[in-house]
Amino acid sequence: MSVTATQLRKELFTTLDRAVQGETVEITYKGTTILLKTAGTSKLARAVRRPTILVNPDELVESNASLMAELEAKWAQEADTL
Repeated sequence: MSVTATQLRKELFTTLDRAVQGETVEITYKGTTILLKTAGTSKLARAVRRPTILVNPDELVESNASLMAELEAKWAQEADTL
């Protein structure tokens, strides 16, 4: 996207939203071109939240075998969708 400084002033927030979405914006001001683009996101920002169990799985098997079987089935189903 290429805009002049006047267009940028009129559509500042729209232009910034496009830049945030990853589009490179070229701003022309007094004969000079200024590039506006976002920096890459961090690995932590791209991390996907995963459900976890905060107990020893061996204790689950011993205390409730049917619960463990149900959990393993859900895990296998989720693994198939990835």
